[in-house]
Amino acid sequence: MIDENAQSIAQHLKQARFVLLIPGTNPDGDSVSSVCALRLYCEAAHIPAALFCPTPISQNLAFLPGVHEIQNDNTLLTNPAVDTIIVCDAGDLRYAGLADTLATMTKRPTIINIDHHASNEHFGDFNLVNPSAAATTEVIYGFFKAVNFPLTEDSATCLLTGLMTDTEHFSNAATTASAMDMASDLITRGARLHTIREHTQNNKPVALLKLWGIALARLYYQPRHDSVVTYLFQKDYEHYGLAENEVNGISNFLNNLGEGKYTLFLKETTDGQIKGSLRTTRDDVDVAELAKQFGGGGHKKAAGFMIPGRLEETARGVRMAP
Repeated sequence: MIDENAQSIAQHLKQARFVLLIPGTNPDGDSVSSVCALRLYCEAAHIPAALFCPTPISQNLAFLPGVHEIQNDNTLLTNPAVDTIIVCDAGDLRYAGLADTLATMTKRPTIINIDHHASNEHFGDFNLVNPSAAATTEVIYGFFKAVNFPLTEDSATCLLTGLMTDTEHFSNAATTASAMDMASDLITRGARLHTIREHTQNNKPVALLKLWGIALARLYYQPRHDSVVTYLFQKDYEHYGLAENEVNGISNFLNNLGEGKYTLFLKETTDGQIKGSLRTTRDDVDVAELAKQFGGGGHKKAAGFMIPGRLEETARGVRMAP
């Protein structure tokens, strides 16, 4: 079925007038790597394409081929020349930042949905969704193989970056035999492993580690749900001169905890929302089901949600206020 979908998508793209590649709002390494890899595919196939993201891209991803071509001009979404939108690594249209725009369109473009989250709503006209994949770049890797797209050093680097960031450098439960096989193949094809590691794992600034210190100092155990919670206000990361999208890695680091069934990291966003990141290492806990209660989703052991509101400290910890 994946191969059939891949062929159908490739056939559609050959006839597309203009393709817009979107990694969703506040994208991570997998999201950004996915659209950068697909940009290279479109370029090689002479398919007119542009990259769009409404929020800034983390500086640690600045090494990715083509990342500097990502634009934040909202008029791209309503440009009549755009007849196809590819959304990568987003479980629904709201997270992709497209729900409101598409609702007002009289003629909406064709949507291609590429993802690996089990909670994906299959919102596309074409849906290339594989929940068993370790990352969305693994889904795209399968797409490239299905359509016989020859990988270059640049495209291999993009694909490996997404795989490494979503598996926490091959250390979390998403790390599978197929993921390791894919990594081996990509390195053989010239993926710049040491460059990826240097930028995504070994370059944390002092300001970020100080911010982590604040989050770690606020950790508290929540006996009612047998969970461990921490949080950051918008003013916290702004105090250290950090952008919202640079506050990454805390939720994954909390997986090192031995207490609680799961961890919850709450962060205020600059657009008046609260982002929640849920993690667990236990087989008897499904944090994706917890995230669904707040309109989110993800994987069994790693999930998230976004809701309007701000955080308020209380005597017992923190609460999400509308």
